[in-house]
Amino acid sequence: MRRVSKAQIQNARQIGVLDYFRICKPHELIKVSAHDFRTRTHSSLVISDNGLFHWYRAGVGGNNAIDYLLKVENMDFVSAVRLLNELQPVRASFQPVPHPMNTPSIQKSFEPPVPDRSNETIQAYLYRRGISGKVFRFCRNAGTVYQTTRGGYKNCVFLGLDFQGTPRSAFTRSCQGTWRGDIAGSQKKYGFLIPADDEDCSTVAIFEAPIDAMSGASLTQYQREKPWRSQFYLAMGGLNHQSVDYFLENHPQIRTINLCLDNDAPGRNFTKQLLESLSTRGYIVIDSPPSIGKDYNEQLIYQKQHLNSSPIR
Repeated sequence: MRRVSKAQIQNARQIGVLDYFRICKPHELIKVSAHDFRTRTHSSLVISDNGLFHWYRAGVGGNNAIDYLLKVENMDFVSAVRLLNELQPVRASFQPVPHPMNTPSIQKSFEPPVPDRSNETIQAYLYRRGISGKVFRFCRNAGTVYQTTRGGYKNCVFLGLDFQGTPRSAFTRSCQGTWRGDIAGSQKKYGFLIPADDEDCSTVAIFEAPIDAMSGASLTQYQREKPWRSQFYLAMGGLNHQSVDYFLENHPQIRTINLCLDNDAPGRNFTKQLLESLSTRGYIVIDSPPSIGKDYNEQLIYQKQHLNSSPIR
């Protein structure tokens, strides 16, 4: 039987719903007043900075992240407590140590989630999202996309590697719900990357999320105008320039950058910032938002459903 300790429960109850969103789903928050937020997924879900939330459509509310995960995400209690403890590990009881002022702080090391033996669930999930079988198999074989199970839930893991190929970050996406977030210890400078076939390739396409990078690659394959690995595909894992800077530092041959960020206010604003910054550094920067929908995955799904085309496999 799965269990959690009293300390884990107490620790989890200290995490507010707004803290949970700021750590795991910052892209979901929409500020609507001085003290209130709504979410992109649930427009009637109001989160206040006093720690309370209320989902008006469902008539439920609460005052901490556990309440939210149980009542909105439909997560079971044990899974919710374990998830929140991964975000905020249980504090150890105090024990005096000599010379505390000279003790260096220790940052939690990064440990990638343990892969399942099978990838069937994430394969079905990514195919439902329109991802090409060829793109999926490439990422699976490279070890940058795989399946893991946590608390009985199947999750898709997207790894970010350093220049030597060592995993340094991981973004997880639930295949059975809406949960998603970074694994503790992940470093944002290491983005999810699908490399070009030619290591001297001079073009990179930059996306916000890994699934959008895979969608961009799938669309290139589908359009058949050029080989799908004729460019690099980099996912930043949100809106940050750290992974872009790291990639460019290690790929000095890059000359052309396609900015394929989301077609919403945050994505458009960040695109303007990147466009200006990268242009002044001498790069050819092309603004390439999705032509349909909010992001490249929505465009991919639309084209597969509405255009007369053969399935992408």
